[in-house]
Amino acid sequence: MIPFNQRFCEEHKQDKNKQATNQERMQYEEKELRFYKSTTWTKLSKSFRLRNPTCASCLKRGIIRQAVLVDHIEPIKTAYGWQHRLDESNLQSLCQTCHNAKTAREVAQRRMRSPERSTPALKF
Repeated sequence: MIPFNQRFCEEHKQDKNKQATNQERMQYEEKELRFYKSTTWTKLSKSFRLRNPTCASCLKRGIIRQAVLVDHIEPIKTAYGWQHRLDESNLQSLCQTCHNAKTAREVAQRRMRSPERSTPALKF
């Protein structure tokens, strides 16, 4: 039972905060989606891939595989990545397999750094 002057119990207050976070995430992702659908990005990524047709990650391992997309080395979700989203020095051509693996690593890193998952500092 919750007191009459509260809307949520302690357990579900967190869900309300999570909801606000999801709304912020959706707004941010909308900005990214607009960028990826822009004419500027479409032209840049196509010309970059034409000049760099092989997967950069595979090439480092001595494998020659055709790239299917252009990836931001520093993700545009970061401040640096967003500022350098059109810099060719922040781009690499990748095959789908390498792009999926890189994206999975980035998502895992973001989850590890998220405030929800951080553990409280130990006090001595």
